[in-house]
Amino acid sequence: MAALSAPRVATARAHPGAEFRLGAVARTGVLVVAALYFLVPLLASARYALEGAHGSYTLSSVTALFHDSVLLQSLVTSVEISLGAAAITLALLTPTSVWVNLRMPRWRRAMESITLLPLVVPVVVVVLGIYGAFPTGIVASPVLLALEYVVLAMPYSYRAIDGGVQALDLHTLVDASRSLGAGWAQVFRRVLVPNLRSSLLSAAFITVAYSLGEFAMANLLSFTTFPTELFQIGTEQVGEATAVSVFALVLTFGVLLALSLFGGRGRRRAVRTGLPAGQADGVVAELAAEVDAVLGHADPGRPGIVHDGPTMR
Repeated sequence: MAALSAPRVATARAHPGAEFRLGAVARTGVLVVAALYFLVPLLASARYALEGAHGSYTLSSVTALFHDSVLLQSLVTSVEISLGAAAITLALLTPTSVWVNLRMPRWRRAMESITLLPLVVPVVVVVLGIYGAFPTGIVASPVLLALEYVVLAMPYSYRAIDGGVQALDLHTLVDASRSLGAGWAQVFRRVLVPNLRSSLLSAAFITVAYSLGEFAMANLLSFTTFPTELFQIGTEQVGEATAVSVFALVLTFGVLLALSLFGGRGRRRAVRTGLPAGQADGVVAELAAEVDAVLGHADPGRPGIVHDGPTMR
């Protein structure tokens, strides 16, 4: 066996760039196939929406969208509902995830299971429960639809936030901030939220995307939202509906790309709190200085903190 494997090892060592080139070709091939899988239907839909009589191309289907007041109003309603759902999601799930990871780590698995419940409960059952639990005046309010979208998007938004929280050295950040005299509101607003920026943006985008594209619950509750109005247009004007769909897909892709670039820049600029074991001496002092800078004060004589040279006891 050693005699047979020796030539292969020698060949691999003699051509170290061969495996790298093969991997690059494979990655390029996968990216090309994925791009074709997404772009070909999108380009075909765009061509159908822009195609006019006798093989010509026209923008009449696109310009007609801006003259449809019902469609524009439904788009405004969907945007308002989605932004409200995103704000409620961040306000509820971010403190929950931080508190569970900080004070109740044993409940982490239970919380993950609870957040999966919207995936196993059908939307029809949820709508029937709403009609049975709330009066007609509340059911007719768009606020209730925003609250329902928070619940329906929770399996995805909670994991986006919880992943960012678990990536932080949460106990060290909170303990250092509290020892510097920061209240819980300051810790959350000035220390945790800046470090969770990309995770919060991901959760907000997931909620907004889900709310803008949700059809079943809005239709069952008789709301005129962007997806329901798009469905109505599609039954009468196929070209206009296709143009709206292409526009929505391009807009969603642009927002996702901007979010990815913004989050990547934030991660590159983020200060890492974890250090190798060989650099353990002075970790507390460096972290305290970092949190002090974030909180906007640096008082060596603050009670509970004694400075002694480069380290802190």
